[in-house]
Amino acid sequence: MRLKLPPSQRGQLPLWLRLGVHISLIIALAIALISFLNYYNFEKSFRELNVARVSVVARDLRQAIEVGLNIGLAPRDNLELAREIAAAKDRTVGLRFAAVIDEQGRRLMELGSAGTEQDWGVRLDGQGWLGEDTVSYQIGLPYRNSFGLISGAIILGYDKAEIDRATAKMRQALLIDWLIAVLAISLLVMLGTWLITRRLRHELDVAESALTASHHDRSVPKLHLPILGEEVEKGISALGQKQAALMEAAPKSAVHSTP
Repeated sequence: MRLKLPPSQRGQLPLWLRLGVHISLIIALAIALISFLNYYNFEKSFRELNVARVSVVARDLRQAIEVGLNIGLAPRDNLELAREIAAAKDRTVGLRFAAVIDEQGRRLMELGSAGTEQDWGVRLDGQGWLGEDTVSYQIGLPYRNSFGLISGAIILGYDKAEIDRATAKMRQALLIDWLIAVLAISLLVMLGTWLITRRLRHELDVAESALTASHHDRSVPKLHLPILGEEVEKGISALGQKQAALMEAAPKSAVHSTP
């Protein structure tokens, strides 16, 4: 009777490499998740920042409209308003258009390209609104006449391409940082697993050699396996002794069975 041993694993990749690859993959996925969350938060924060910045401009223009109405100047007759709209568009990076509408949604003034298909008229419910079309994010603020009645709204459109360019730069930067981090950490992981497992690999080779010796009816040397532990040492020694006892008993059984 011989002990059955598993096939030799010497043809496989080294233990440190197998462990290092799996650990590196887990770390790479974790960093990728963190990078994605950072990108998502940046995109959201950047959009909200620009909305807040354009909202300040919209409030200033609304005030200019209401001041004109209080002295009897309609928006299209308010030359000071026209100058302020032109100045706001020049100094606000990414501002695609500025438009003034009446209570019916008709455009009284427009600077820039706003597109023809808009739903501004149905949004005049007394509250400001955030909207968008295919090329812009929009902020609308209603204005009131001297009697406190809604007379129309000022709408500013912020170019989506500006946000897309900023987020694309951040996405590229995060990707490069992710690649550098994964490469550096993978090298450290490979080095660490090699340092940690080299003694373990040595003890596994010694244990395999001892089992092979027992399998081929050779004496099993005294083992010293501090990492694998005393129980493994005793187990391999016991297997060797059992194999030797079986081999000694085999000739005697053959003699007794001879007629």
